Amino acid sequence: MRKMFRLATGAATAFALCAMVNTSQAQVFFQEDFNTGGTAGAVSRGWDFSLNEFVTETGVDFGVGSSGDGTWPSGGDGPGTNTGNIYPPNMNGIGVNSPYLISDSDEAGGSDNVGSAAQVYAQSPSFSTVGSTGTVWFHADAEIEANNNGEALAFLQVSTDGGGTWENVWVMVEPERVIDAFNTPTDAAGNPTGSALIGGWPSIGPDPNNPASLKTFAGIHGRWHLPLPASVENKADVRFRLGWHESADAWWYAVDNIVVDNTPPPTGAVEILSEDFEGGIPAAWNNQNLNTVSADPLNEFFELGPVVWGTVGIEDPTLPGEPFKLINGVPVFIDLLKQAESFDVTLDLDTPDADFNPKGMTDGGWLLMLAGQGYAMFQEAPFGTPAGADPELTALDTPSVDLSSAAAAFLDFDSELLIGGGTTYKVQVSVDGGAFEDIFDYRAALMNFGEAPYFDHHYLVVPQAAGSSNVVFRFLAGGSDPTDNAAPDFPNGNGDMRGFWAIDNVRVTANTSTAVPNWELF
Repeated sequence: MRKMFRLATGAATAFALCAMVNTSQAQVFFQEDFNTGGTAGAVSRGWDFSLNEFVTETGVDFGVGSSGDGTWPSGGDGPGTNTGNIYPPNMNGIGVNSPYLISDSDEAGGSDNVGSAAQVYAQSPSFSTVGSTGTVWFHADAEIEANNNGEALAFLQVSTDGGGTWENVWVMVEPERVIDAFNTPTDAAGNPTGSALIGGWPSIGPDPNNPASLKTFAGIHGRWHLPLPASVENKADVRFRLGWHESADAWWYAVDNIVVDNTPPPTGAVEILSEDFEGGIPAAWNNQNLNTVSADPLNEFFELGPVVWGTVGIEDPTLPGEPFKLINGVPVFIDLLKQAESFDVTLDLDTPDADFNPKGMTDGGWLLMLAGQGYAMFQEAPFGTPAGADPELTALDTPSVDLSSAAAAFLDFDSELLIGGGTTYKVQVSVDGGAFEDIFDYRAALMNFGEAPYFDHHYLVVPQAAGSSNVVFRFLAGGSDPTDNAAPDFPNGNGDMRGFWAIDNVRVTANTSTAVPNWELF
């Protein structure tokens, strides 16, 4: 991935390059790609990797992965058998071979559990936003892995007073935290467990453009865009910090190619297509099975599930296409809100219900963030692909859109998914209504298969679509390999449905002017 400029580049050159990107706006305040000098080099540039006095885990510190050779951080367990390419994913889901920042709590010794008040930080050098216009944005290539039965908090905060005080920007709450924090009301310092950091539990069905909803139960995978609070605008001493609160043997927090600027995520000024699936999958969308799959013994529970995409209605839980998961052979809803309703539980996440056990029905292998609203979902057959059958392969295609007048084309969408060992999830484009090419691949970067879901709003730049009159975008989902059906994948061996992919709020946008940001520059 090309860089806008490196840290050693002078300010004059930096702003000249910014002017080439978008003469009306672009301001870059900070950038870091971790390509120089490893951990020591980052420290020499002003990074601070710290642990508070309550940390007992050994080796959980942030550091820079070994330079250029693909080695996992020193002492780590490497990619192993259940992870993909070990580099964090870029905008297209690809892990680029370069050093990156990581804290690997899974590999660390010990476990700083709920109530410990342990915190691990990676604090940026100071930078200035003086003269900033508009919202300041944080962008990074990120892989933040949520443990399906974890209890950690991951966070990103900002400071404008030299690190004296910090303001929350984003928090991830691992699924078991809801109950464990309830059962451990105070931390080691006597404060309500994590309450100040959380500031309220994640909103279900977040608005990606609403900073108040920048919380999640799920991991982050892909290019990550966060609007920073107005308090950081036009300030001389701004810092951000990434970290864990009570990491509790969580997985890892890995980032690369960080940019702080005043340019929002890549979308066009003209909306060409928009779909929220509240009325189901529209007839104009092509929903098709690309392979012939043998009949599934429980297909009555998966009318629209294993071989084509289905829609989830938010009113009637008996609608065909409702997502199910098998628990001890009994199909139950995978949608967290509906599952809670079936137990007569209201998800008041500020005061979680003590009887609603995350290790059972709210285990992190469930649909968490898009639950309770309309979306399109693919889910794998409950026992994988039958022996001797072709792997499941389904495609959900948008209608053809005319981008012949576009100078730049963009696709953005909500995505929540759980990946099993043999699944394939890709986004593709056809510029002639025929052959498709990949524009996003969920299996081409650091990822721990079969843990908690990932949730993000992806923003893709699709330059090959600009100027074409017959453009189709495809969401391609494939089920497990026939050899991967010996035992259930997750969660923890008590569920038989291997994976799902839910998408929502799909938009195709375009710019007709040639004066558009070139998002490939960072």
